[in-house]
Amino acid sequence: MKDIPRFLLDAAHSGVYAAPASTDVLRPGARASGLAWFDLDLAGVAGKAGLLARCQMVFSLPPSFGHNWDALADYLEDLSWRPARGYVVLLTNGQEIARDAPKELAAALEIFAAAATYWLVKDKLFMVLVDAGTRGGHALKTLPA
Repeated sequence: MKDIPRFLLDAAHSGVYAAPASTDVLRPGARASGLAWFDLDLAGVAGKAGLLARCQMVFSLPPSFGHNWDALADYLEDLSWRPARGYVVLLTNGQEIARDAPKELAAALEIFAAAATYWLVKDKLFMVLVDAGTRGGHALKTLPA
């Protein structure tokens, strides 16, 4: 596990971060260390309904998923159908939602941050990486060295 970035091995680094320009090293490192990797591509997503539908697809949420913020929060704090040592979510291509529905994007980022806090208490990494276009005006932490 010497090629795996150290922050992927420590639940203390759970949180929402600005994604690096390339995830070429992170993706295989995450998988090699037993983390589940989710690519949440938001291309074509313009609002809350589209975002929640994309989350349902990417996270394999059941048909009973309620398509509301509370339901998303509940399922992100469960993930029992996807057991792993931890979780990494890569948000990409969210320029449209960042521009057209910034409040919905902000709500989603808050839910991801709350899920990261929940998993931290469980000693499991939950890391969300947000690419530059998806960040909109949100200032996010950078990954640890």
